[in-house]
Amino acid sequence: MNQIQAPQTIFQVNDTYRWLREPLLMRLPDGSLFCEIFTGDPQGDGGKDNIIAAIHSHDDGQTWSELELIKRSDEYGCWASSVHATDDAGYIFWWTLERDRSEATNHLLCVSADGKTWTDRLIMQNWNGKNAMDIRRGVQLRDGRTLLPVAWHEPINKHIADDEIALSPEKAMRLANLGGARIVNKIAYCGVLEPNEDFTEFKRHGRICRLTPDSIIPCTPFFENQIAELSDGSLAMLIRGDLTNRLWRSDSSDGGYTWSEPVITEIKNPGSKALVINLPDGRIVLVHNPSEKDYTDSTSHHHRYRTPLELWVSDDDMKTWSVKMTLGAAPDVAQYPDGFYDPTTGMIYLVWEDDYRVFFQRLELASVI
Repeated sequence: MNQIQAPQTIFQVNDTYRWLREPLLMRLPDGSLFCEIFTGDPQGDGGKDNIIAAIHSHDDGQTWSELELIKRSDEYGCWASSVHATDDAGYIFWWTLERDRSEATNHLLCVSADGKTWTDRLIMQNWNGKNAMDIRRGVQLRDGRTLLPVAWHEPINKHIADDEIALSPEKAMRLANLGGARIVNKIAYCGVLEPNEDFTEFKRHGRICRLTPDSIIPCTPFFENQIAELSDGSLAMLIRGDLTNRLWRSDSSDGGYTWSEPVITEIKNPGSKALVINLPDGRIVLVHNPSEKDYTDSTSHHHRYRTPLELWVSDDDMKTWSVKMTLGAAPDVAQYPDGFYDPTTGMIYLVWEDDYRVFFQRLELASVI
């Protein structure tokens, strides 16, 4: 195995941008690397002053620009959930949302060919009422189709407002990272979106959920799902399922139109986002936090269990993992990995964060496998 370059810090919080979350990475049509950063409000997710910003690299990640504002709203907070790139286009899926997350609206930002001008449009306005569709990093299948993993909530009882649901202080603390009282009246679903060629229309496939009638909440909170294409052309979806200490899985044998009942896997997960990268030769890369979370801890919604960060590689459709490589060592927090494989360079490009800094690492595939 060749020597692997250490991660590099490419952004950190400062007096102007005092908080950050979930960096997203893609290569724009002009060849530059683009790292979107959700930042601005130290109160956290959904804050009114949150913005969508980005840094750029025009030398394949050796140096990075200062932070540039991409989108802000005078009325709502901004939250970006994923990016997607094609040979001639770049996209940012994002929401505007109120601080209490009671109303959210899906948007799509599209970049010009020179990578400098972003055009914003509303999408999927009639699909889910006031609840946003949580769109995650997509995959281009070998047949040329693009599928985007998506998660959303639907109310159990539309006649009960979320703010009418009362929780004990202990239960409220335990469910804080899942949306608090609102999750008690919601069913969490996963599926996929299939966009048309110019990303102006979307078809939704699948309604994956797991009801939990004897639990403190009515379902396993599925979200931040990812898609792996297997050697026979079938698909496997890995799903974050908080309160279960594991990733979940659902499979599709018809190109993503229908999905199996979800099953719990043996892959440990502390309630954190995982990243799947499909390699052209059929191998599958998983970047994640393979650890358990102590759900008896009343502060369990904090991020301290999101460690270590590891890169795993499977050459047998995720039956086993032939490579397990540490990117961020315990006990340091290393969360929200994002990135892609570039066949023109033979490199895997990754970003992640630790609440305060964004890290970038470029890995030559031959050094990993």
